[in-house]
Amino acid sequence: MVDIVLKLTKPEVTVSTTPNNVSNAILFRIYTPSAGSEAIITIRDSANNIIGSMTQPSGFVEIMEKRATDTVEASTPIKCAPVAYK
Repeated sequence: MVDIVLKLTKPEVTVSTTPNNVSNAILFRIYTPSAGSEAIITIRDSANNIIGSMTQPSGFVEIMEKRATDTVEASTPIKCAPVAYK
């Protein structure tokens, strides 16, 4: 098994229903902290078109990729941290 090391590149931000580009990150870590609440996470392009969405249960962490100009929004507050692989 190979361990992947993530390098933090900018401060973590809270994302909710207002679209956020997560400091123009291409790779970012998502954490859904709300106990008992799942979050519907949506990625949109610069023209506000939906690229995709997914449901993430509370307490889970995912690493996602997007274009720098794409935005992230969530149905409940989530934490997003720009990262890179080391």
